[in-house]
Amino acid sequence: YKADSNGGGKGTFVIATVKGDVHDIGKNLVDIILSNNGYNVINLGIKQPVENIIKAYREHRADCIAMSGLLVKSTAFMKDNLETFNQEKITVPVILGGAALTPKFVNEDCQQTYKGQVVYGKDAFSDLHFMDKLMPAKTQRRWDDLAGFLDEVDQKAEGRSRRERGSAELTAEASGVGLAAPEGLRRQKAEETENKEQHASQTANAKRSLTPSSPDTRRSDAVDLDIPRPKPPFWGTRILNPMDIPLDEVFWYLDLQALFVGQWQFRKPQDQSREAYDAFLQETVHPILDKWKANITAEKLLHPQIVYGYFPCLAEGNSLHIYDPAGLANAAMGSGMDAIATFTFPRQKSLRRLCIADFFLPKEQAEPGQFDVFPMQAVTVGEIATDYAQKLFKADQYTDYLYYYGLSVQTAEAMAEWCHARIRHELGFGEHEPTTVREVLQQRYQGSRYSFGYPACPNIADQAVQLELLQVDRIGMHMDESEQLYPEQSTTAIVAYHPGAKYFSA
Repeated sequence: YKADSNGGGKGTFVIATVKGDVHDIGKNLVDIILSNNGYNVINLGIKQPVENIIKAYREHRADCIAMSGLLVKSTAFMKDNLETFNQEKITVPVILGGAALTPKFVNEDCQQTYKGQVVYGKDAFSDLHFMDKLMPAKTQRRWDDLAGFLDEVDQKAEGRSRRERGSAELTAEASGVGLAAPEGLRRQKAEETENKEQHASQTANAKRSLTPSSPDTRRSDAVDLDIPRPKPPFWGTRILNPMDIPLDEVFWYLDLQALFVGQWQFRKPQDQSREAYDAFLQETVHPILDKWKANITAEKLLHPQIVYGYFPCLAEGNSLHIYDPAGLANAAMGSGMDAIATFTFPRQKSLRRLCIADFFLPKEQAEPGQFDVFPMQAVTVGEIATDYAQKLFKADQYTDYLYYYGLSVQTAEAMAEWCHARIRHELGFGEHEPTTVREVLQQRYQGSRYSFGYPACPNIADQAVQLELLQVDRIGMHMDESEQLYPEQSTTAIVAYHPGAKYFSA
């Protein structure tokens, strides 16, 4: 049962996914949990500008505001929203949740931004715990919007007072009760302070005198150049439609840990043994998965499609030049080719100094007409994943919503693994394939798959170029002005086949 959003309840809670973010599974879980526990939840939906959040807060006189987001950019929007709340004299507690957030970012950066109290929303149950603590405290006048829980404020003040008294006693004991510190000690402290200030001044001057250095573009010595360069089965792109993508093969690549624990919330209780937990998964959770896999296949509740392909490329420093596959015939006859796109990647400043460009044939070493191969892919489970999930949610079928939505998310990830495996086979590396999903997730295969926006290739704007090269509009994919992919359950990747290519942070 879900409490009526127009009713009274124990308190009123406004929740929204912030501007530019379409992810709502976490937000909807909070809605379900709090509604079922008697709270009046105003769920504004996805991609909500701050004006809508403020309007709902004032209209419903909310006790708390919650903002959710999965994208890294969403964290910036959250901080901007907090500043707007300050300007609008809003001081109610604000819960921030989502995969891109960390407790440190929320409790330090965001709390410093907002005049009221900011709470890290680890999950739906932590939000419920906070509300169950907040509402009685408000009734008992033990809550202050600016200070927080007054009982805790009193305890912290008492603790500070004890620490200060103890510090004063230690100081007095060291210097003689009621007497000033000896002259030598005062001089020593003054000299230490002066030395610190002088060192800080010298450091600041040294930093100011430094001129920006040019980027390090030297190839990493850790990446072997003397490797066979494969020939792709075709140049350009191909589309795979649902009839070309066997879902039973895709389901084999499911990350069950991410699905069962991350999406479906079947976490092992602390007091439960591993054997008992594994038995529970086998007896209860795996049958749920089998049922939903069968439903999705029989009722076509997902519409899997893929665009993938192979592009000629050459590396130059930290950049990778991409060439038009249609021009390869002319290049073979000696005609020059201009790059149609260039991706520039960051290089590690230490360790092995890796850069994605290192994994490909350098331009200066290529023979006339010779190119390396740059695979790319884009996968989606279709708009139906969002539409059907919303249908279940609106029909109050919350358990089915949780199972279907979570499985659609992980199926998109499994499709990315399936397509990457196809690329490895087509490039001739099939003999190196792992035999278990665990080994797949540990990258026990040749090469690696990277996605723009992650540490090795952080420039998310490059994804727009990738989508254009792959012509993903042919399968209904696009990226909006906030760099959000549509349909929601879609992923893109670039592939480096080099045996030394693995995940790394640059």
